[in-house]
Amino acid sequence: MPVVQRIEDGRERWGEFELAIAGTTHVGRIRKVNQDAFDRFDDPERGEILLVVADGMGGHQGGEIASRMAVGTLGKLCREADGDPHSRLKYALERANFEIHRLAGKDRTLKGMGTTVVALLLCRNGTSFVAHVGDSRLYRLRSGGFVSLTEDHSVVALLVRNGSITPEEARDHPKRNQIMRALGLREEVEIDIAPVEIRSGDTFLLCSDGLYAMLADQDLKRLAERAPDPHAGVAWMIDVANQAGGLDNVTAMIAQIHERTS
Repeated sequence: MPVVQRIEDGRERWGEFELAIAGTTHVGRIRKVNQDAFDRFDDPERGEILLVVADGMGGHQGGEIASRMAVGTLGKLCREADGDPHSRLKYALERANFEIHRLAGKDRTLKGMGTTVVALLLCRNGTSFVAHVGDSRLYRLRSGGFVSLTEDHSVVALLVRNGSITPEEARDHPKRNQIMRALGLREEVEIDIAPVEIRSGDTFLLCSDGLYAMLADQDLKRLAERAPDPHAGVAWMIDVANQAGGLDNVTAMIAQIHERTS
């Protein structure tokens, strides 16, 4: 049996819910290479869906390789590894970090490559989880409230948390692109993993910093609320981000959770 069963209006039956999921990426208006990567992975036996967004760094080629390695490794190992969802997510991310770091050490042209990553593991038969390293984000729209379920591992995020600067000042801060954690930069990496409650009516947005750096949270909220479906939502967000300057690669994935109708 598949994890989800497609129905006529484009939604997919998934346990007690119906899901609608879409993602897209764009190189932006300035960059020549897209170092972002994203994908969706279904695990029919466990009834799980894994959504992943990664934002690579480290030169013309390195970032693109690192982000693709991260996404592919998570998709493969979360399905193949044993254990509970939390343990499998942690193992997959640690393994991705190891493989990226090892390849960078073997190939001088890839030295310093790494990637941020955010992953949402939707579990039909238990608690769902979010895992992330770096400054790619997971947002949740619920009952009119729009919040980030991840905290950026960046210099400006730390300055905001300790009260040194305001969120508004962070948007144009000279250190806004400095990441404190990423997969592949060191032999070991600290990973944040947290449970995520799933409710009917929720909308989840996974994105790289190329999206939220161009659009304020209230703009993302408005687009998420108005989108008739995830396909329209991600297309609108990419388009508006590019209209606002498109200074970086931009990637968005949206998952809408609906009450099952039949």
